Amino acid sequence: MKEKRVRIVYRMIPLLFLIVILCLLAAGRYDRTFSDYVPGNYFSLERGDYKVLIDSQDPVAASCNICYEVNGQERILASTGVKSGVGVDFTISLPVNIRNDSVRVVLLDEWGTELPQIDVLRITKMLPIRQTVAYLVLYLAITLLLYKGFDGGRVSCQLTGFVSAALLPIYPVYCAAPVRMTILIMTFMSVLLLIKQRGKIPQERIVRYVFFLALSLTALYFCTESSPFYARNHWDDVSIYYSIGRGVTQGYVPYRDMFDHKGPAVFFLYALAHLLVPDCFYGGYLLESFCFSWLLYFVYKISRLYLDEGAAGALSVISMVLLLDGSFLVYGGSCEEFAMVIYGVVLYGYLAYFAGKKTCDSKWMLGIGALLGIAFWMKFNMTVCLFVLVGVIMLHKLLGRQYIIKDMVAFAGGFGGVSVLTGGYFLCMDSLGYLKNGYFVANLAYADVRSMGETLAVFGQNVLEAVIDNPGISLLVVFGVLAFVLSSRYLGHMLGRAGLAGAFVLLIGSTYVSYAYLYYYCLVAVFAVLGLVAAAGFLAERAVKLKVGDKAALVLALPCLCLLPVFNQNYREAAVFSENFTLFDVCEKEIENTSRGRDKTMLLYHNHTVSVMTFAGVKPAARYYFAPNISEKIPEVNEEQDRYIHEGIAEFVLVHDVDIYPSLMAWGLYQYEEILDWRTDEESVQLYRLR
Repeated sequence: MKEKRVRIVYRMIPLLFLIVILCLLAAGRYDRTFSDYVPGNYFSLERGDYKVLIDSQDPVAASCNICYEVNGQERILASTGVKSGVGVDFTISLPVNIRNDSVRVVLLDEWGTELPQIDVLRITKMLPIRQTVAYLVLYLAITLLLYKGFDGGRVSCQLTGFVSAALLPIYPVYCAAPVRMTILIMTFMSVLLLIKQRGKIPQERIVRYVFFLALSLTALYFCTESSPFYARNHWDDVSIYYSIGRGVTQGYVPYRDMFDHKGPAVFFLYALAHLLVPDCFYGGYLLESFCFSWLLYFVYKISRLYLDEGAAGALSVISMVLLLDGSFLVYGGSCEEFAMVIYGVVLYGYLAYFAGKKTCDSKWMLGIGALLGIAFWMKFNMTVCLFVLVGVIMLHKLLGRQYIIKDMVAFAGGFGGVSVLTGGYFLCMDSLGYLKNGYFVANLAYADVRSMGETLAVFGQNVLEAVIDNPGISLLVVFGVLAFVLSSRYLGHMLGRAGLAGAFVLLIGSTYVSYAYLYYYCLVAVFAVLGLVAAAGFLAERAVKLKVGDKAALVLALPCLCLLPVFNQNYREAAVFSENFTLFDVCEKEIENTSRGRDKTMLLYHNHTVSVMTFAGVKPAARYYFAPNISEKIPEVNEEQDRYIHEGIAEFVLVHDVDIYPSLMAWGLYQYEEILDWRTDEESVQLYRLR
């Protein structure tokens, strides 16, 4: 009877998947025909690509413009030439929605005068039919592989369900890059089947990880603005990482050709994201989901050290809600977010070692060294806490008269291997000096030098601000750290408890000694797992004597996903809710319409509104193509940008409030013509094009 039920469920899953995909495709359909259209007829359009057909019998018709109104101005969305009696069709692309009934089509004669009507106007949304068919074929192949590879029983049914859930949010990513995603998905499936065939890893672990991956892809689809649910991730920091990462794939060298003071590892990470899905943030969404799935997996492993399997699974799902809190995840894609998984791995190894359930041998040390190397070359201050935790393990082994030379060599090998690869890249590019100045010297210049009293005052204010921004999680973090430090139940050895306390204090100190940016809290939030474990242990012993079932994680998945919008409210800026073009969308269209086939080289004068650098085809005009936060500490940045203006190096220049630079026009901006003047109560932005 159970086998029959499994077969029925197995057949229902692909059918449900098919229905959902077809519903998504049908929801995006738009096909509208206007007969005898007059320019006074306005309509709205949703985000996407459209095919426009124009047919006019007017003998003087020469061109056609599609116009839209934004910020009180009517601007051109697209234009094309027309010929009387000959239908013309062209495509337009909308990065976000225009829902204010301001879109209209205008037919013009050769003198630019509007003609009274268009005989036939048809606008059709270009749906990804071919990609959808290929995706469904790929999905059916995957279900067949899972059925055959896992013997068609309960395990294959569970995996099919989780893989189906994971493939739903990936559908728009696949449509954007079908070939790359086919290779990626089939590679993942091949690894999955290879692991199963070798039989060294229990099937339960495979199912558990695939569950966490499906959960991560679904949760981050709504929680990170790098996902297809959003038009674009407009966070300046992430746009910097992406623009430099894309530049790496095009031959630019960080620091030498495109300057910023973050570590090279994050640029290489976003270079990989661009290679996965070009010219959008979807690759970043995939990498974020992959890292977060492993974070959930190690949260489970930490919980499993002290709790039964059902409770550990439940806590891992609950932790998803806490670790994706929008108050520190912000828009998604920060260095700290990617480093969270490294903290989770090291914290698990540390707790397992002092709980007597892991030896932390040389293989583990090699892997941890590599992870710390990645963190170091992303942001070196993020590694202080991690080095302390690893150092305490080494010290405990030394005090126990264990042979640690092999462990130390392995750790140094992992860390050094990553460093050699990083340094080797810059050595091959003859840019080691740029690496030193751009990453180390620039970041030291970024740090404020204060007296001890001023430093303590700023530190206290920053910590207080972080706690106020995250009161609930801060309480859970403090409760967890105190429980693990003061109770011998979790860490029996005094050195282990002292090391955990010291590492946490140093994490707070190294994080908040100068600034208190929201996303810094990502690393602190990982310690909330300790609070969850301690609270669950307290309830299990004193409040409730209930054994949590093995399926608790699966049961809690949907309620926790529904609870996410309470903690992470990025969805309010989602593409499906956007009403009109933003400044960045207008800039994208103006650059596209006026580039005239020339390179779209961009200079952001004395600002870092780097979202415009994420548009397809846009390239940096020079090394200092934007002004980072440290530009006031490094006068060379602004001096060079002034030189770029004077010499007319950039094709396009974006200025924030040109009125505050009265001599800029005489200095060199006269070489440019203004193509956009965006003024609101909050901002004033001007876009210029080289004449």
